Amino acid sequence: MVKIEEAKSYTPVLRQCFLTASVAVNIIAHGCVIGFSAILIPSLRRPESHIQVTTSEESWIASIVGFALIMGNFIITPLMDTLGRKKCHLLTILPVLVGWFLLLLVNNVAGLITARFLQGVSMGMLGPLGSIIIGEMTDPKNRGAFLTSVSLSLTIGVLSTHALGTYFSWQQNALICSFITFTSLLLIIYNPESPSWLIANGRFKEGEEIFFWLRGRNPEQEAELETMIAAQRMKRKSSVIDEELPFKLKVKRFFVYLRSTSKKPEFYKPITIMFLLYTMFQFAGINVISSYAMDIIHQVVGPEANAKFLMVLLDVERLICNIIAVFLMKMLNRRTLLFSSGAVCVLSYIGKCSYVYAKQNNMLPFDNQWVPIVLIALYMSSLTVGISSIPFAISGEIFPMEYRGLGGGISVLALSLNFFIAVKSFPILTHTVGLPLTYLLYAAIVVVCLIVIYFMMPETKDRTLQEIEDSFRGVSSADQKSAEPLKGYTNGEMRRCSSHILY
Repeated sequence: MVKIEEAKSYTPVLRQCFLTASVAVNIIAHGCVIGFSAILIPSLRRPESHIQVTTSEESWIASIVGFALIMGNFIITPLMDTLGRKKCHLLTILPVLVGWFLLLLVNNVAGLITARFLQGVSMGMLGPLGSIIIGEMTDPKNRGAFLTSVSLSLTIGVLSTHALGTYFSWQQNALICSFITFTSLLLIIYNPESPSWLIANGRFKEGEEIFFWLRGRNPEQEAELETMIAAQRMKRKSSVIDEELPFKLKVKRFFVYLRSTSKKPEFYKPITIMFLLYTMFQFAGINVISSYAMDIIHQVVGPEANAKFLMVLLDVERLICNIIAVFLMKMLNRRTLLFSSGAVCVLSYIGKCSYVYAKQNNMLPFDNQWVPIVLIALYMSSLTVGISSIPFAISGEIFPMEYRGLGGGISVLALSLNFFIAVKSFPILTHTVGLPLTYLLYAAIVVVCLIVIYFMMPETKDRTLQEIEDSFRGVSSADQKSAEPLKGYTNGEMRRCSSHILY
């Protein structure tokens, strides 16, 4: 009898694992997109290549994905709240799948850039959506570990395409990667809709059934569901009144709503934090080293280095560190993990900068390949353990339900724009000011972001989404318990009052 009860308790966790797997496999395909340029560009430089490219065209092939991310962000932001999470997730499959097949058919640079652009649009759509799906549909106790799968999946994707590139041509690589995207499509089809979205759209019974199917039924889960339903009932009452207004007045009220919303700390603080986290993430260089891995290894280690072997070795290290990050996310606070890995990243940047500068100016007392290899390995571990895992984990936790689609869509613009800036500017900066100064500039940006985040970002580990939302409003647990439903309260305060009534 005890074994049966234990099996039942594991069932919700397994369902959450399946749900997370559907997002993770889709992200693996996007990791392949990021790492693909490191295979494609060196292949195009060969004399026998049927497509010849210039240095400028190479940087566009690598960075156009970041520019396309912005379009994907704009497309998905309104669709998340209207179509629902599942339909939007299915929509992210089409552009990336078309992109893989287009890569097989084109015979010019414009075609390659178009294919990469389509894949970038898909990545931009999944950027805010993936973390929101996992954040809404998993238990707070396991949410951090599940959200870490986002960065873990990107790592697996980059490793896969880099490893395949050592044995197969870039065309064969693209074909194999397309099967990963197709696998994610099959998994998504069997996913349920997000209970949070269903409840937000008034489908309370259906949302309740899926919520307990995913989480299991116990007093803690029932309390969280009751709070969520009460908050959405209060919100829907006000929206029913708005529907009866004339169109012009609706437009006017919408702009008034935007103006008032932009002043709310639970809206602008999470967006500001995510802007800084995404900026730090990109200039820490995770996508730069994924896109230009072999070029960077040749510049830092030396032209005689076995760049392909070291590239795959770094990807393996990244994978191992990502797996370690899943356990560290369960053990350590988000802030502790972020700032400790951030410090190691900055020190590694300075170490690589000093080594390359000393080597270029014949100032090294001895020259040994293991020194730059260890520096790059230390740098990669810092990126993977905290800097690349924390932003995606936080993005699924930090936004209130009311602004989750809008806030996630706005903040992920920083991820997209800085992806483009960091990847596009890196080869230009290294050619104009040199690698040491480029590393110092990127390190300075990371430091500035970390300083501001230190004073703004709350701890989110083991806290419900409602508790995180209330922390931005400056409401403590004691305040929630003593709250009384008084006339004239703001919408957020009324939601807290309604949850108090339920208890």
